[in-house]
Amino acid sequence: MNYVVRAGDTLNSIAARFGVPVQELIRVNNIAYPYYIYVGQNIYIPVTSPESPTSDVERRLRRVENRVDALRSDFTRVDDRVDDLTRRVDRLEARVTRLERGMPGPAPTPRPRPTTTPSPRPTTTPRT
Repeated sequence: MNYVVRAGDTLNSIAARFGVPVQELIRVNNIAYPYYIYVGQNIYIPVTSPESPTSDVERRLRRVENRVDALRSDFTRVDDRVDDLTRRVDRLEARVTRLERGMPGPAPTPRPRPTTTPSPRPTTTPRT
């Protein structure tokens, strides 16, 4: 079944209206994060048959598996960021150690000198 998004609709409100899980709407419509929809967009609403008692368990299991996958992805992203920050801290500690020991580091770059000559100061003549 197709549905055209109207003003004020959200994925949650559409899912509730048709009794479909939000994640299912996102999946079947290939809606990418951050899960925006717009007025006039066609959304496919999967029609489901009445659930049997085992399908409820399967649905819950799928939801848990999806959440675990999302958490695993978040963990990987955070772990990569921690690795980057650890490398930066190591570099900074090496620089501090070098400075504390008085070891010369890279030579400082000299400040550029002005290329124009300064204008002469006006001289004042003594009053008589």
